[in-house]
Amino acid sequence: MSLTAIKDQFKLRAPTFDNSARWVTDERLLDIHRKLAEISNGDLILDVCCGTGIVGKRLSRTTATTVVGLDISPYMLCKAKEKGLKFCINGQTERLPFLDDIFDVVVCRQAFHFLVIERVIKEIFRVTKRGNGRIIISQIVPFGKEDSRWLYKIHRKKQPLLKGFLTENKIKGLLRNAGCVDIVSQEYLLEEPIDDWLKDAHLPKNGIEEVKKMFLHAPPAYKILHRTKVVGGKIFDTMRWVVIKGKKI
Repeated sequence: MSLTAIKDQFKLRAPTFDNSARWVTDERLLDIHRKLAEISNGDLILDVCCGTGIVGKRLSRTTATTVVGLDISPYMLCKAKEKGLKFCINGQTERLPFLDDIFDVVVCRQAFHFLVIERVIKEIFRVTKRGNGRIIISQIVPFGKEDSRWLYKIHRKKQPLLKGFLTENKIKGLLRNAGCVDIVSQEYLLEEPIDDWLKDAHLPKNGIEEVKKMFLHAPPAYKILHRTKVVGGKIFDTMRWVVIKGKKI
């Protein structure tokens, strides 16, 4: 998968990204990130794959904090700047352009599926401060073995550029292997209207219909876990988020 393909996709998605899914601006999900980050005045925060800057803006609400947003897409960074994120850097997450032990908090939301995960975890750990640096990773993940395979198939069909698909335990293991301690996580279930979620995918019409059929004809165990339903002709699915924190000491 080339960086050009990712940049091209987010050039298309940048204008509508904030309204592409409920999770993008969901207040409770954003508050979980903020709570786990334990932000103090004067903290320096890095929002990796910051997109349109929504997470970074929420984390910067404490006085005297500074947020640096990094993203591969200049079009997404333009949207972040419009929100008032002052320090925006166009760069690659696998090669963070920062010295070691710089940031008090590093956060990355729903981006691992585009990345070389092991390399990114090492880079995030490298730039996080020793002592009490916090790393916050959040992703949509399976409930367990019962839905993992089908959920991967759905996301792969919806997102052809998907490079990997992680479980909660895999993310925790990667953080632990990098050197993180005191790893904790918080689950958050969020119902998404699938029709809206698919509008931003820029799939052909037949591709969108195929994804819808995958929800409608999912295995019974998947439908039970995800509370899949049709209301007023629209498909709804409950997505499982985990927000995971590790510390660097």
